[in-house]
Amino acid sequence: MRIHLFAMACLAGGTALALEPPFIEKPDAFTTLINPNCSHCKDEAKRRAGELRVEDRVLCWTRGYSDGGAIPMRFFLSPYRVISDSYGVFVYDPDAGFARGYPPSYHFRFHGWRNGVMVLKHKDGTLYSSLSGVAFAGPGKGTRLTAIPTVVSDWGFWLEHYPNAVAYHMFDKYKPVELPTVLNKDSQASRGPSDPRLAADTPVLGVWTGKTARAYPLDTVMKAGLIREELDGKIILVLGQKQTNTASAYLAEATPPRKFSAPQPNADGISPPDTVADGPHKIVTLQFGVKSGAAPFVDKETGSLWDIAGRAVAGELNGYTLTWVDSVQVKWFAWAAEYPETTIYTK
Repeated sequence: MRIHLFAMACLAGGTALALEPPFIEKPDAFTTLINPNCSHCKDEAKRRAGELRVEDRVLCWTRGYSDGGAIPMRFFLSPYRVISDSYGVFVYDPDAGFARGYPPSYHFRFHGWRNGVMVLKHKDGTLYSSLSGVAFAGPGKGTRLTAIPTVVSDWGFWLEHYPNAVAYHMFDKYKPVELPTVLNKDSQASRGPSDPRLAADTPVLGVWTGKTARAYPLDTVMKAGLIREELDGKIILVLGQKQTNTASAYLAEATPPRKFSAPQPNADGISPPDTVADGPHKIVTLQFGVKSGAAPFVDKETGSLWDIAGRAVAGELNGYTLTWVDSVQVKWFAWAAEYPETTIYTK
């Protein structure tokens, strides 16, 4: 293990340096899973029927081939923390309280912690925050990974509503590892002082528009069910589902159903660009309704029902999808460390 201290700025008078929290390198702490075999949720539910639990937390990617996919965290992300795959680079940071995905690649590995947040290392030596996707060191410093649409949900809910979604083949070698309940000491040691506006471990939905960072306390989201507000000139819909303790954010616009091809990865895990254009966008005005617990959001325009994945599941717009906004459930200390300029939603 190596610990680095980076000078950040000179204090008044130039007599001392303010230091960033230490960056702790510990690449051997977790082995990254590379390009696991794929299947479908309905098939893997049968394969491990005695071990998968309806309440198991899953990281779900919600767009693309076969309505996206779901990763049972006890079997894959808890033991490995990083999966580099042709469907995406998926990360789980229990200490900072988040899981999310980035574009496909076989070349990212777990590397350590900085600001209490896991660090990814690309094969070219660039180091990235696994929360913001921003590169802070190496040849790609200053670049940013683009997050892919994900939510964290429960296995039972996802299996019931998206049985044909992609799942990883649950070979016997993938043993369940319970989600951590104790903080990792190295992760904790890499933290700096927490932003005092909220308690450090307060769960929030962090939203990044590309210009603006905003934090929505999760309890506020769940009480409201739906929050609608304008950010950077666009209407943002923040959706909450108590049933699975899931939140996500979308633009108030939807695109028609379309088919996506399965990945055809090259040696780097990257598939050819998808050249099929989205159809015309429809502006939708969602309300929080009570017609369906699985799809509690109703648009005023057609009365179609929408779920937490931002997909219309019944009505005239069945199969339409909302445009996802970069959003992640995360602990406040980590979000504020990565986005110190963030504002906080209050009501």
